[in-house]
Amino acid sequence: MRYVVWDWNGTLLNDLDCAISATNQLLDEFALPRLAGVDDYHRVFRFPVRDYYGDLGFDVSASGNFDAASRRFLELYLAAARSCSLHDGATQTLAALHSAGIGQVLISASEQTNLTMQVTPFGLDAWLEQTLGLSDIYAASKQMLAERWLESTGIDPDQVLFVGDSGHDYEIAAALGARCALYSGGHQSRTHLESLPAPVIDDLREVVAMVGVD
Repeated sequence: MRYVVWDWNGTLLNDLDCAISATNQLLDEFALPRLAGVDDYHRVFRFPVRDYYGDLGFDVSASGNFDAASRRFLELYLAAARSCSLHDGATQTLAALHSAGIGQVLISASEQTNLTMQVTPFGLDAWLEQTLGLSDIYAASKQMLAERWLESTGIDPDQVLFVGDSGHDYEIAAALGARCALYSGGHQSRTHLESLPAPVIDDLREVVAMVGVD
């Protein structure tokens, strides 16, 4: 492995509880049924986010309330996420990979300005070469970002490990011909992740051994 491509929400950032809290507040405001907890959230969360919102009961048609709901959720989530920390072992893993000469980038379905605002306080620039986000707030797919990054580096995809917490991360890695590891502490359940043909890890520090660093 020459590079690790990190996901942000749910993978490096421990924001599952924040996301559920913000989602339930949003559902209250739109008079929709609340999520009962983590299991309920894991049952419905998926990409693209528009489909997930539809499952929650929002009107995702062209004339519906998806846009208003997305913007309100972002307000609620960003306020809640100020108290979020990184997952246990995140900084140790980033530091160990950097010391071993493994390149690292962060590619997220978050909007770029919001992503930068969230990442900056943690001082990850010491280990990350780039932090790449989308141009809008709708979290449709980050695959194009990953494709552009891979093309710009000229690296053999087989030398790249994507680390994320969702089936979307696996789908991107598979489409690009890269490898993938799925982290069980994020936005999709371990049961769902285990249904995919990629190793599932419970501790981010496992990534160090996966890329061949002693």
